[in-house]
Amino acid sequence: MDPAWSIAAIILLGGFTAGGNAIARDLSPIYEETFDIAAGGASLTRATRYGVALANPALLPVSGSFHRWLGSEFALHINKESVDYAKTLLPGSSSGASDSGDSSAFVDHVFQNPFLAGTQTSLAYLNAYGGIGFFSRFEVDLEAEEYGPAGMPAVILNGKSYSGGTLSGAAKIPFTPFSLGVTGKYLMLAEPGATIDVADPNAVAQYQDPAALSALVTPSTGTGFDIGALMFLQGPRVDWRLALKVDDVGGTRLNGGDAIDDFKQVTSIGAAMTLHTGKDALHVSVDKRDLQNAYGTPPFKATRAGVKLTLRGYAGIAAGWYDGYPSAGAELDLIFLQIGVATYRREITGAPGVNPRNVYVMNMAAGF
Repeated sequence: MDPAWSIAAIILLGGFTAGGNAIARDLSPIYEETFDIAAGGASLTRATRYGVALANPALLPVSGSFHRWLGSEFALHINKESVDYAKTLLPGSSSGASDSGDSSAFVDHVFQNPFLAGTQTSLAYLNAYGGIGFFSRFEVDLEAEEYGPAGMPAVILNGKSYSGGTLSGAAKIPFTPFSLGVTGKYLMLAEPGATIDVADPNAVAQYQDPAALSALVTPSTGTGFDIGALMFLQGPRVDWRLALKVDDVGGTRLNGGDAIDDFKQVTSIGAAMTLHTGKDALHVSVDKRDLQNAYGTPPFKATRAGVKLTLRGYAGIAAGWYDGYPSAGAELDLIFLQIGVATYRREITGAPGVNPRNVYVMNMAAGF
């Protein structure tokens, strides 16, 4: 079988449901808003829209109004190399890739550069006392090796398929600057991973039958909850925030499916200072994730820091330190439509320091 068509079949069929060993767990969140990524992911003291429910539900009562968010959101994640390749497909491109007429151009791209693409969607309603939300996240990371484990060309595929629902509740403690929040969550997770020798007909054949593919990966399911606390000291020009968050209290056990690792309990803290006027604000924050080092994450990667500058309530720019690398982005709020972009760098899960992905994010939210 022609290797070009073999890789194409794996991408179109196996890329969504390929079986294999589960990916090692790290501190990557199951859902995160684009503007929070741009600000280094330091979201324990300030988070965006539905991201509050999973970042720190204790933030819900401190928005200054009863209603927080009602709407839906879509985000696209794609790595820089794939964007560069997509440009070659545009009419008039000098590369000629668009005239190839087959998958050979993409095969060449995969053997030279990694391919990462993913989507994230949510639908939620949040107010000062709680809320409900649903989310879905899907991602494929694909790269090729000229010589795989069997000495043949090989495709290495890792995927993430996360979906679920959340139910949050929160309240201020009377006569104190403290608020408490809890988010219960139901999760359906799959993390397929496979290494396929594309020149081996038997290895490729198992990915060419959609009916067989559907049985290779069954999502694991589980229920768990997170709790958060926030101290909010508000001044006429300067605010201070201190946050404590415990993710997956007691551990979240995942059942069935392909034996995805359970979520361990993680304790994190955050601190922030906000300089503000009537309409403008500069929020500087630092989070230290996983204090007990449950996942063995190096300190420089478990520390997240960032700056969010919001102007007149309609525009924002952000920059930060995300997963050990710089991040940046911007957002425009058009009342009922929010548009955002971000760029950050992410390492392949379980392979720190090896071939990181430069990722672009584009999101659009409709709601208020």
